[in-house]
Amino acid sequence: MNPRRAEVEIEYQGLNITSTISQFMTSFSYTDNGTGQADDLQLTLEDREGNWRKPWLPKDGDRIKAKINLPSWENSGKTLYLNCGVFAVDSVNFSGPPETVAIKAASLPANSKLKNERSTKAWEKVSLSQIARKIAAAAGMKVMMETQDVKFDRLDQTEQTGIGFLEEVASKEGVSVKVTNDTIVLFDDRKYESMPPVRSIKRGESNLKSHNFDLSTTDAAYAACTITYLMTKKKKKTTITGTYRIPGKTGPTLKLNERVASAAEATKKAQKALRNKNKEAEKASLTLMGDPSLMQGVTITVAGFGAFDGKYIIDSANHMIGNGYETRIEIRKVLGY
Repeated sequence: MNPRRAEVEIEYQGLNITSTISQFMTSFSYTDNGTGQADDLQLTLEDREGNWRKPWLPKDGDRIKAKINLPSWENSGKTLYLNCGVFAVDSVNFSGPPETVAIKAASLPANSKLKNERSTKAWEKVSLSQIARKIAAAAGMKVMMETQDVKFDRLDQTEQTGIGFLEEVASKEGVSVKVTNDTIVLFDDRKYESMPPVRSIKRGESNLKSHNFDLSTTDAAYAACTITYLMTKKKKKTTITGTYRIPGKTGPTLKLNERVASAAEATKKAQKALRNKNKEAEKASLTLMGDPSLMQGVTITVAGFGAFDGKYIIDSANHMIGNGYETRIEIRKVLGY
């Protein structure tokens, strides 16, 4: 019977350096993040001979491609794997003793125009996909749309970075933004929440190492949302109002003022705003024996924790290899509306 192993495969600037770097690697960490954060990679290397301080010194922006290989992880003779993606080096830290180098890289480089250049611009007669493609093209990236497109009459970008503006606009439409593998991905959380769970995690299972559940009602437990807009046209003022209420739920109402063209649009935006607020109500973090199927955006079910049982979606997944292979996931309860 073949023993289970966790191995890291590394390409650096297009060259496979796995056999060389594995001699020095003491730990590896890959975090698959959700909206608002880039995926990140961290390599910790032993450097007694000083190779990483000069001849092999990583340069800002150097590209790293990483993959986790798991021979016989679940079944003898079968190899599982996790493609981590492509990253750009954004920091290098040296410490000691013992002499150690930590290389950090991100899916959205620190020197990228997306996160560093602020602009002021009026966008007119434009769609969400068009905004995404124009912003992505300026950074040499692609766009993947996994949601319905949205059209706008006018949007104002005021001293904002490209990615910051895109995330703000998308969030108001209930759309999440993720930067991974040189691609800006726009997706609808509700679609992912409806997918079948990849696994069930039960209290008392040997591969669950720790858990932490958090229930917060501070600014995150609304039963309804009302959006109101005072429209002035030809000196005539008209109030447009739309309300979305969670069926069967009682509680406070979130009240917002936003520009809308109709009551139907106001109601639709109210539902999206309510989701954005209530996402923070029920969250948890779990640490398990390494599992490559646990990625950002997939769902799981949790059992054996009383009122916290149910279906959750993974907000972020951190895969760590050092003294074994562990996966730490940050999750939130599926909203269902």
